[in-house]
Amino acid sequence: MYCYADLSDKELIALVLKKDEQAFGVLYERYFPLLFIYARKIIADEEVVKDLLQDVFVSLWSKTPLAINRSFSSYIYAAVRFQLFDYMDKQKVRKGYADSLQYFLDQGEYSTDNYLLEKELQQQIEKEIMNLPPKMREIFILSRQEEKSYEEIAKQRNVSLNTVRKQVSNALKIMRSKLTLLFFTFF
Repeated sequence: MYCYADLSDKELIALVLKKDEQAFGVLYERYFPLLFIYARKIIADEEVVKDLLQDVFVSLWSKTPLAINRSFSSYIYAAVRFQLFDYMDKQKVRKGYADSLQYFLDQGEYSTDNYLLEKELQQQIEKEIMNLPPKMREIFILSRQEEKSYEEIAKQRNVSLNTVRKQVSNALKIMRSKLTLLFFTFF
């Protein structure tokens, strides 16, 4: 019979390969506290560290032909280090997804608000255009909505170029004064 506590890591690993639970328990007792201290320097959450270390030891037990080409100490510390880095990478990805989702939600809320404000503002502009005197309204619509040049409007309406300029200028003054009041009510 063995005194497991007196066996070297190499001898314990040979027994673990034969699925000796006591040998595995000795390795666990020997390394878990040291690995816990090491991992806690990297990750603050004790429960997460315990879970990660359990995963490493379960993996150690589960691997049928366990190939350790260096000391067990180096092997187990490297396995824990990889497990910690993997966990941190996953946390970064999760945080990235969470940040991205929050940004989308924030932007979605603003874009909806902006869309509603824009619609309301557009309706108010249309209303104010319709309140312009008829000839001024026709010239303004040709200029701003149909994007015709002043020369084209003058020919189409059979009026002088100065009349077109004056009508558009007056319409803009009226619209500006009405919409300035409206703008301050919205914001």
